[in-house]
Amino acid sequence: MSIFSSSKRKKTKKRQVLCREVEIFTQVHFVRERNSEKYKYNTLSLKFDPDRIKCEEWYENHGNPDTYSQIITAYMSDSNLDANAICDKFHLGKNYFETLRSNPQYNPSKGEAVILSFVLQLSYEECRALLKSAGYALTNSDKSDLIIRYFLENHDYSISDLNYCLDYFEQPNIKNI
Repeated sequence: MSIFSSSKRKKTKKRQVLCREVEIFTQVHFVRERNSEKYKYNTLSLKFDPDRIKCEEWYENHGNPDTYSQIITAYMSDSNLDANAICDKFHLGKNYFETLRSNPQYNPSKGEAVILSFVLQLSYEECRALLKSAGYALTNSDKSDLIIRYFLENHDYSISDLNYCLDYFEQPNIKNI
């Protein structure tokens, strides 16, 4: 038996455990339509959240950027990530970040915004704010959104594991969301 087959089995086992955890998470957090009389009490009130406060402070410290382009540009200037390496690794086009800087009205796909949230290792609250700036949201009534939320809340930024779980639950790949 080779070391590669042993490693592959461990990774598969890890992913199976991950999928079970994701399934439990989605079952617990799934909320049906709020307008339905049957489920009208199935909502949770917002509690004190240090991540939300941290996110609000970050926005205040950066001049309250409001467009997707401004927010990504600010996050990129804060991080030590190489823009060209990100573009190559995640198949974003070589001039992606130049396009963002030059076009403040750039509107990404939801999947693209989520990928950058993972690349920048944003918290759930930071990802929500970024998605909101692009006109998107993570809801509790969409399985793929709950899977993404699970990964963000657990600070698991592996896009390959995310895509594995999305595929396991028969959801579209992250690029196609």
